[in-house]
Amino acid sequence: MCGICGFVGATDHDVLLRMREALVHRGPDEGGSFTDGDVSLASRRLAIVDPSHGQQPLVSDDGSIVVVFNGEIYNHPRLRARLESEGHRYRTQADTESILHAYERFDTGCVEHLDGMFAFVLFDLRRRWLFGARDRLGKKPLYYTAHGFGERDREVRFAFASELKSLAAHPAIVSGRRLNPKALVRYLLNDYVLGRQSIYEGIERLGAGCAFTFGLPGSQREGFRSWSFWRLPWGEHEESTSGQVPSEAEASRRVVELLDAAVADRLMADVPLGAFLSGGIDSSTVVALLCGHRPPGEIQTFSIAFEEPSFDESTFARQVAGQLGTRHRERTFTSRDLLDELPHVVAMLDEPFADPSILPFSLLSKFARQHVTVALGGDGGDELFAGYDPLRALAPARLYRRLVRGWLHGRVIQPLAARLPRSEANLSWDFLINRFLRGARMDEPLRLAAWMGSFDLAGLQRLLPNFGDELKAEVAHAEMIAAFSELAADSADGLTPALDFYERFYLVDDILVKVDRGSMMHSLEVRSPFLDTALVEYVNRLPFHYKLRGRTAKYLLKRAVTSEHAGQPLVPRSIAYRRKKGFGIPLARWIRGELRDEFREVLGAGWPRQLDMFERREIARLLDEHLVGAANNYKELWALFMLAQWARRYL
Repeated sequence: MCGICGFVGATDHDVLLRMREALVHRGPDEGGSFTDGDVSLASRRLAIVDPSHGQQPLVSDDGSIVVVFNGEIYNHPRLRARLESEGHRYRTQADTESILHAYERFDTGCVEHLDGMFAFVLFDLRRRWLFGARDRLGKKPLYYTAHGFGERDREVRFAFASELKSLAAHPAIVSGRRLNPKALVRYLLNDYVLGRQSIYEGIERLGAGCAFTFGLPGSQREGFRSWSFWRLPWGEHEESTSGQVPSEAEASRRVVELLDAAVADRLMADVPLGAFLSGGIDSSTVVALLCGHRPPGEIQTFSIAFEEPSFDESTFARQVAGQLGTRHRERTFTSRDLLDELPHVVAMLDEPFADPSILPFSLLSKFARQHVTVALGGDGGDELFAGYDPLRALAPARLYRRLVRGWLHGRVIQPLAARLPRSEANLSWDFLINRFLRGARMDEPLRLAAWMGSFDLAGLQRLLPNFGDELKAEVAHAEMIAAFSELAADSADGLTPALDFYERFYLVDDILVKVDRGSMMHSLEVRSPFLDTALVEYVNRLPFHYKLRGRTAKYLLKRAVTSEHAGQPLVPRSIAYRRKKGFGIPLARWIRGELRDEFREVLGAGWPRQLDMFERREIARLLDEHLVGAANNYKELWALFMLAQWARRYL
């Protein structure tokens, strides 16, 4: 695992080193750099495979190709065997070298032969271009600008980095960047910056499953060009033995086979490896399969406990660990621990990010890093197998919209729901009812965003009164509307576009950002077997009712792991079928208690002047309502609080 960066422009070794060292948390073991003319590349390395070799940037034998790489290529052993049989000579055991040789063999089509989590950029000195790519599901980040920053003698024509803070270390970029209003609106609507744009104008993210070339002047293909080499597959499966949609029994067996192979591929490491164990179905399945590849007594599992009972899952983790026989480690974190972690998390997040679960995830990663360098996790199971509660609310919402008139909804039902007694418990009934009503009468493409995010468009119109067209649905939700339109006509159940929302947007721009930043800030690599390409392609082509059956979410996965394997189920039914809690923290109570003074200061007198486009009276209203218990505005307030903290540091 590494952090990578580079630029095309006037050579400045000191600037390159500053960009590289901004990523030291991603690669504390060593750093390297390369310059040739006006091309500069650098890397920080967290040594996982072949620690003694595989230093980066890695240069080909003839010196014509140089590569920097972040991630892991899980099919490296098989790919290496093929390339060696065709005459390619390896100097190291590192998977970085497979990227180099695959490019020599397959040109830019090499990305179709790489299976893993990756972001890489290579410089082809003969062709005089940069070529790079990001893995199919966007597990590893890659920011870039082909916009051009700086004066002529200090111009940056192209630059890239694993994180924005590395790009900001270049003086030409930091002096020319501006807040992106479109990205700001998307953050407030979703709790994260959604889509290709970053929070800064002129700096973008390479899309998941995308590749690019940037040709230098005089090359055959000058300038920037990008393309998609993989898209999320949807539609009915036709790979069963009968040539028809596989039966539930056949699909269950195949899911376990694919997951087991994914776990096996992710054991490639020359450093200590363990696993997260929350006690939910996803992490429990991963650990159970891991026990089939390594002696359980040698496997270290990690979980955290909370003082607040409605947020704590530690008893379930202990139950699973006890049954499997792993070396389980658990630590209880107090509210003080989480609050003490907040400044560090804010410092490491170079875009505003309002998913509060990054706090406990960061602490879990810090705890695990004391014992291992790599951890397997259960991320992706909810997106793949329809595990989110809002998916079960889609059919009731459609019925509600058909039967309930707008005036009745707005003048009677919503005001009554707003008067329900308030609870600060995790996923309390008053919170869920008010959330349901918030999106129940919205158009289909916008409903999930309204349920999941902090603000809706009406709330933003009060908060940002001068944003005009930016707050029109067709602009603010353009990507989601386009994605919905692409799939809705071909979706017989009407639910596939909803699952696509979770995989295309929520997974890539929220969950995987949390996992990457929350782990890498502590120099821990996290691997996710549920996001294996073969598994995703298989499950996404299965009918939706295999995933959500009535009120039973993750139907197929639950059937698969509770069926008997080698005489017993992988996961006990009591674990597989228990109610999902999520990875939450008691923010509503903290804002009224431990964080009360800090919220008053940050959202009041301490509000950043760079955010003076916000209506301050609306912010004050939201805070006052919450503090006196008249409303539960914790999501809106947390989004504003994290935005202000980010702006204080990075604007």
